[in-house]
Amino acid sequence: MKIHIILLLLFDLINFILSIQIDFPNPLQRFVYDDATDTILLASVNHIYSLNASDLTILSDINLSPNENDNHCLVTNKTSQLSTNYYFPTISYLSSSSSPSHSTYNQLLLLINQTVLICSTSNRGGSCQLRSIVNLNLLKNSSQRIVSSSPFYPSIGFISEHNSILYLANTYDSLCDPFYEIPTISGRLLTKDFLSILNLNSGLSALQQSTYTLRLLNTRLIKDFFLSYLYGFEHGNISYFLTIQQSDISHSRAAKLQTKILRFCQTFKQSIIKSYVEMPITCGHHYSYLVTGKFSKENQIFYGIFRNTTLANSSNTGHAICAYSIDSIREAFFQTIKNCIVDGKGYRGLGFISPDTHCVSNKNLNEINHDYCPDNDDSFFQYPIGGHRSLEQNQPIIEFNEKINMTAIEIVSLEQDVMIFLGDDQGTVYTFQTSNKNQVIKENFPSSMIIDLKIINKNPSIRNANLLVLTNNQIIKRKLSTCEQYTTCDECSKIDHCHWCSREKRCTPSFECTNENHQFQRNIQINRCTNIERVFPDTISLHSSDIQLEIVLNIPLQLNLDEYQCRFHIHDHENSVLYTNAILRDDRTFKCFPPVLSNRNQSVYHTVLSLYHLKTNLTFGYAKLVFINCSNMLSCSFCTKYSNQCIWNLQTVSCISHENKKSLTLHRKRFVNHLNQCPSIYLQQSINRLALYDKKNLIVHIEQCQKEFYVQSCRLNDYRKRFVFMSANSMVVQSTDENHLCIVKCTFELKNSAIFSQISFHRPLHLDLSLESINKTLISIPRTHISLYHCERMGVNCTSCLQLDASYGCVWCNNMCMFKNHTLEKQITCPIQQECLVPIIEDIEPLLLPINGGTLVTIKGKHFDLFNLTIQLVDISCQLIEEESSDEKIVCQSGDAGTTTRTGSVQLKFGRHGPQIQSRQLISYMNPTITSVEPLIGIESGGTLLTIVGDNLTLGNSHIAVFIGTRPCQLLSISRTKIQCETSLFSSLMLNEQQSIKFLFDRQTKIDSEKFFTIVPNPVLHSFDNYHQYQSFLSGGHQLIIHGENFHSVQNIRLEFKRIIFVSPFFSNKTHLIFLTPSIQELHLNDENDYQQEIEIILHLDHFNKTSSVIYINDPLIYELEPMLQTYTNELIIHGANLTTIGHTKENVNVHIGCDICTIVHFQVDKIICQPPVYRPKKYSKTNQLCYDSEHPWIIVTIDNIHSHVGYMIYPKKIVILGIITGCLLTMLSIILIILIIVCIRIRCAQQKSRRRYLYSSGMNPHNNEKEAYKDDLLHKSYQKLPMLESILPDSTAIPTIPLRSYINYLQLCYFYYFNESNLSISSYDTPKANIKHDSIDQFQLLMETNDELLDYFYKIILKSKNKKLLSNLILIQRYHLKKFLQYKNDLVYFNICLLTAFDGLISNQITSLIFQLYYQLKYKIFSGPIDAIEQTCSYYSLNNHTILHDQSIVFNSIQLIVHIDYLNQSNDFLVLNVTCLSCDTISQVKQKILYQLNSYRKFQCLSINDSQLYLLTNTKSCSTSSSSSCSSSTTSSSNVPLAKKSLLTQFFSNQKNKYSTTTTTSHDSSYRDSIILQLNDIDNTNEQINHCKKLNTLQHYGIVSDGHEFKLILSNHTQLINYIKQSNCTLTSKRTLQRHPLDCQYCSTDHEQTFSYLTSIPISSHSIGLSSSVEIDRTHYFHLLNHTYEEIGESGHLLMTNNQSETYRLFETKSSIHSVLINLIETLFTNFLHSDNYLSELIEQYAHFLHIFYGHFIPFILQNLNSLFDLSMDKCLTSSFDILATIFQIACTSQINEQHCSLCHESINNLNIQNCTLLFADEIQRVRLHYSNVERRLNNRNSTSEYSSTNTGINKIFELEPSITNHLIEYLCLHVEEITELLKSQSTDNKSLIIFFNLVQTYRSNRKT
Repeated sequence: MKIHIILLLLFDLINFILSIQIDFPNPLQRFVYDDATDTILLASVNHIYSLNASDLTILSDINLSPNENDNHCLVTNKTSQLSTNYYFPTISYLSSSSSPSHSTYNQLLLLINQTVLICSTSNRGGSCQLRSIVNLNLLKNSSQRIVSSSPFYPSIGFISEHNSILYLANTYDSLCDPFYEIPTISGRLLTKDFLSILNLNSGLSALQQSTYTLRLLNTRLIKDFFLSYLYGFEHGNISYFLTIQQSDISHSRAAKLQTKILRFCQTFKQSIIKSYVEMPITCGHHYSYLVTGKFSKENQIFYGIFRNTTLANSSNTGHAICAYSIDSIREAFFQTIKNCIVDGKGYRGLGFISPDTHCVSNKNLNEINHDYCPDNDDSFFQYPIGGHRSLEQNQPIIEFNEKINMTAIEIVSLEQDVMIFLGDDQGTVYTFQTSNKNQVIKENFPSSMIIDLKIINKNPSIRNANLLVLTNNQIIKRKLSTCEQYTTCDECSKIDHCHWCSREKRCTPSFECTNENHQFQRNIQINRCTNIERVFPDTISLHSSDIQLEIVLNIPLQLNLDEYQCRFHIHDHENSVLYTNAILRDDRTFKCFPPVLSNRNQSVYHTVLSLYHLKTNLTFGYAKLVFINCSNMLSCSFCTKYSNQCIWNLQTVSCISHENKKSLTLHRKRFVNHLNQCPSIYLQQSINRLALYDKKNLIVHIEQCQKEFYVQSCRLNDYRKRFVFMSANSMVVQSTDENHLCIVKCTFELKNSAIFSQISFHRPLHLDLSLESINKTLISIPRTHISLYHCERMGVNCTSCLQLDASYGCVWCNNMCMFKNHTLEKQITCPIQQECLVPIIEDIEPLLLPINGGTLVTIKGKHFDLFNLTIQLVDISCQLIEEESSDEKIVCQSGDAGTTTRTGSVQLKFGRHGPQIQSRQLISYMNPTITSVEPLIGIESGGTLLTIVGDNLTLGNSHIAVFIGTRPCQLLSISRTKIQCETSLFSSLMLNEQQSIKFLFDRQTKIDSEKFFTIVPNPVLHSFDNYHQYQSFLSGGHQLIIHGENFHSVQNIRLEFKRIIFVSPFFSNKTHLIFLTPSIQELHLNDENDYQQEIEIILHLDHFNKTSSVIYINDPLIYELEPMLQTYTNELIIHGANLTTIGHTKENVNVHIGCDICTIVHFQVDKIICQPPVYRPKKYSKTNQLCYDSEHPWIIVTIDNIHSHVGYMIYPKKIVILGIITGCLLTMLSIILIILIIVCIRIRCAQQKSRRRYLYSSGMNPHNNEKEAYKDDLLHKSYQKLPMLESILPDSTAIPTIPLRSYINYLQLCYFYYFNESNLSISSYDTPKANIKHDSIDQFQLLMETNDELLDYFYKIILKSKNKKLLSNLILIQRYHLKKFLQYKNDLVYFNICLLTAFDGLISNQITSLIFQLYYQLKYKIFSGPIDAIEQTCSYYSLNNHTILHDQSIVFNSIQLIVHIDYLNQSNDFLVLNVTCLSCDTISQVKQKILYQLNSYRKFQCLSINDSQLYLLTNTKSCSTSSSSSCSSSTTSSSNVPLAKKSLLTQFFSNQKNKYSTTTTTSHDSSYRDSIILQLNDIDNTNEQINHCKKLNTLQHYGIVSDGHEFKLILSNHTQLINYIKQSNCTLTSKRTLQRHPLDCQYCSTDHEQTFSYLTSIPISSHSIGLSSSVEIDRTHYFHLLNHTYEEIGESGHLLMTNNQSETYRLFETKSSIHSVLINLIETLFTNFLHSDNYLSELIEQYAHFLHIFYGHFIPFILQNLNSLFDLSMDKCLTSSFDILATIFQIACTSQINEQHCSLCHESINNLNIQNCTLLFADEIQRVRLHYSNVERRLNNRNSTSEYSSTNTGINKIFELEPSITNHLIEYLCLHVEEITELLKSQSTDNKSLIIFFNLVQTYRSNRKT
């Protein structure tokens, strides 16, 4: 009885220990657990507790209660607002009466580095503290707002493990939480500046500062847009949060809510919004609303509790658990990002964060990965992105349909399973495993709500873990496993969550025994305590095939159960499980077959046997079995241990099974059955053969050896003890599978020994093996079968080698018997089929060889072995070429036979032991003979066809090389007696000199011809080039006459038409070539559009080619004649049209009448007059050719290929003379009448022309004195109306003149821009320290020109100083000797040479014209749209996306204005202009356009915007009665200004005078006494004000939005009119007009001063007329088109948005306006320039790196600094666009491999706007790159590698340098006197240079002293 009471008390004590709980008076909110200190941090209302996790004792208690007078946002005010949106069960209990309104609520509780972060509500929002874990001491405090002030708006956060940053998401309380103070999402520091938001320093200005935060679009969304954060976690460098929210801003408050998952990158270089992506997430088909979740780091899976409704405890409430792997989450986000930014599909969405826009495709982002984060400079990334496709999990893990609310979840990872804990608001905890979802265990706690769950103490085993349960007023700790208290299977099986583990014989929780079945149910018919009692047999041989296992159980089974299987769990490396069928013999006995274990290397397999029932999927009962594999046993002792199954075979030294023994016929003494019969030591192999010179391993088994057994070496010796082999390595290994077995591995390397020469090795030599222990004891191994042999000695020939036993491994290879392993080591290929065959020679070619060898001889046959092969050709050795030889072909190169010819056979010797054979064919050595070579003269360009005649020219391999001097002659044909070749290009140094003719046969035999070849200069063409065009009729046959010199030295003359037809000359001599043109049909050009274009023709003079063109013109018309009587006239007139179009004369035209010629006496464009023969021509010519077959002879006109039959000539018998005379008189009268009519018409036209007058013209005729006045009824004034500037119009017929600079000005400006770039260092030698005389300068120049070594040294010291200006000075003084600098191959030197030499090439090839067209067309396009007056780089049309206006709301239209120009303040001097402006132009921009158009005529100087005043002309005064009609009729369109505004302006400003005010003034001038003029200014008192910023006045501001308004522009007094028209008899009232000078600005700058000097500032262009305002407008208070206020930037996020389709369209629209000119410029730069005869093109042809410097740097430099080439004014908009055009060449020409070391490329690569340029000009970049690559490839593949040989050595421009340039160099040179003196002394004995240098230094120093 006492014992029973003690057991009961013990059981109660165990239950108490298994579960501990503690109650709290305040409502609990959340807790965290610290594993390091085993401490629980618990947060409740007004308190923070620190608990000991082992017994839940309170360590510390901190009271956070606020003061009573705190004005806290009441909790009671929140419940009504929250219930309408979503039910949060975990915080609903806080609204009870137990929580007073002035309480402090915890919002965040996080652990970090042995401290705890506590964030709670307070009187001014949520603040945070950092405290220690155990005693809760305060470490840091933050007074700023961090979290929401209401517990109903939860704050979710986590601390990153990578960077210790707090990532926090807040749900706003619209009544208490400030929008700007608490961000929606933020990243906060925990170390420095505690809890301060991360600051992103993206720029220097305050407007460019940003923080690592995310906010909603505006404050209104806090109230209207529902957004609540539920859970957050991180993976990698990505943060994830889950929310309940409305889908987007367009949804109303009552709209259906959504669960969303969002992500953003944890990068501190950019804000959160730039990587923000979110998308919906759903669970199953009905569960859309997330309650809470947990992310399992062990499984990398997010588990979430989802609900099907937003309401609480409704009748249809249901919950589901869904799992989402992190890979599926990343893939869903990847597809969302890719769909928008790569594919450009759909819209971004998320209007509550940023205004929605369409997704734009960016193919540059094709390579994004699943963790893609945009770069810091990736401005194309579109943000944020809202995905519309949900992250779906169609099949939940489990579903609950109870009317409860799930509140908490915890995840525990098992070995092969996952256990999930759930809590609800009724105090119930649900436990289940994912592998057994049907068995859910419920446990009730006496509390109303489960808030959180946590598993702790999981290490070292999950068996020791505890579960922490947090309720609204309790924290409970209980053990996870309580099954250990049950000791029997019956007791254990009665507990739901326990299972009896049969193998370990103990009760375990269901989650722990993972390999057992815990799915047993109480009603199952199989008892879970059923086990195997006995198995027979328990040891089984794998070689047995008829064994069955008998299994006996401890408990009877029901006989009605069937379909059992035996389950075998084998404990091997694979840990595999096998099944076999089982038969139930009775209620306790089974029969089954053992499994088949094949392909396994173990000898013993320990196996666990159990029974498996198929229908119930249950496994029960366990027993141990052993499977034996005898063949895997290594030792005799281990084999005899299982003597019932195995036996040891002494002959094969192996263990075999009894079943295998039956098949052997050996004597029983060969088998061992017992352990005492086993040998103690033996070899692993029964037979061991060792090949000489081979490496062999011998393995010895030692039975029953001790662990301390060691072997020092192994020995091999013959029975005579003549030699002993010591092992190179010996190793003892203890067997792991078999005890007391030692395996000794002896490695022998049988190297060459002197004793081997005394042994014949005709048969194998037997050896003995012994082991030497550590104590020098020898252990002999009995009955060893070891033999040493040598294949080469045993097999002296092929037959004896192949007859050896295969175990020796001997093969016949390389004509000898070899050990097979040796052939593998030496990588020798031997025939697979081993047979002895005799080699045979079948054929030899060639049979005739050059005497000096070098010929490849091919010997064909069979059975050739190439090893040690010796080849003799007539006793001359032939070198074998193994790469081309095989067993059927031998290829060798013949040797040198000396000087004598010889003939003989071919001999082959196959190795030392192989056969020797001889050929039947004879082979001969001889030399070819050369008899003649023609011609012996050719031109420099090559192409001469050389014919060599001789004998035996094809001997050998017919590999013949012909050389003229050192230049090869290209072979065309070859035969035994003749060779033809074509000469190549010769060097100019070989001209007019005799060159030897050499022949090389088969690379070695050389023969020199007795003849010599003379090279003459190329022919000279006088009238055949690209600028000369020929003409021909369509029918062809026209003679093209080409003049020149030296045509007789050309062998092959051809004229090529359009690369289709080649025409031979019709006539040729030394100075003339005549060709006949083919017809247009022969050129296959039948379309009219084809022959209206010019056709390229190429003149081929051997290899000397020239290009020109011929234009085909329509054939002339020749009209038919009426039959004519010959007797009455001696002239035949044939009419036609266009007869002389292409320059025919009467000598080129023939008229035939019959067989006779009609002599032409007159020939003109429309008729031919000839004298016909007097008598009838004969029908047959002298050659008996029929001329006509009719009665009358034909009249045929022949012009080139045109043969026109125009009629017949009738020779009558009677001639009527009177008729002829009458006809002549009538003809004369008709001619006189026509002449009179023409005279009258001309007189009439002259009279009309004299009376013609023009009101609008580009210029007035100076000879016309009378001009018609321009009258205006309103102003009653006379004006001269000027036209619009024609140069602005791109389609104007009048091409604007090119303001090209002179060479000196061009050079000055180039160097100015070159030295003033930010990336270049500027010389410090700006002012010379001493003025050196001219004679010193001459001495210095002489010294530099005559002493190249000094120049080279001076160059190097300048290069070390890195002073680029000094280097440029040195090149300038050597400008006529630039060839000296080519050797240095320096990028800066090459660039300076380009600056000096490119000017003429740009002009002569029309490149300047194309660049100027590019400038005007681009300028017209940019100025056709708005330009911001303050940000002058921003324009509506541009090529640069950084300078384009991004505001799409700009409204503008083009309007025409009439402007009256008033200069000198004189009423009589007025001009009138028609000016085109935009309605959005400011007043200064209008003035600028007026003055620019006025200045285009070059008549004014000192024009300035600030000194000019612009007035709007209006008519507001009342008219008199007498003139009312005229007054109304005279009102101009300026009265369209709104009357209200004009009235207001008139009344308000009538008595004020301000510089910037708009004034209305009545003019005292008589011409304006009836008008009011309104002064217009940018800034006055009427400026429109927006966001504390004023907008500049525009035309639209004054109501000017249509055409026809009249203005008056009054110029300043110092403005002067330069040129007037000559006047005669002018009155005071006559007006002055302007006439444009025909030579105006032809060359805006001339070389009056031929002296070069550096500029210190940019010269004022003749086009710069003070058009920019000198008053700097305050950018912070005024704006024009772009508003720079903080509010605007804050709303848009960025000043220039880059995701606007309108901007891209305008960029491409601007590009299209210049596309054709740009393409023409590219083609011209790469064709005409390179083929032109200028110095720079020659340098590019010779030095390939000049190609890169010119196209990759010089051309971009010119485009970026266009003012250096033209006298133009470049504004900022044009400059930014030309920068993009320059980038085309920089990208295309600097990304090649050859330019990777270019110093200029490294300086400019960071300044490229590559993304913008490649977006617009991808095709143009590819075009330039293709041209550039082709030219580069051609230059790199050229044959000539000699030094540059041009006669030009420098520039051909003559000019002087400013003395200070030379002074700088002399000064720098004098700083290195000692080094240069040593250099000059070491050069030579001539001291001339040294004396000059000393004089120079002395002069410099004396001048410096003075």
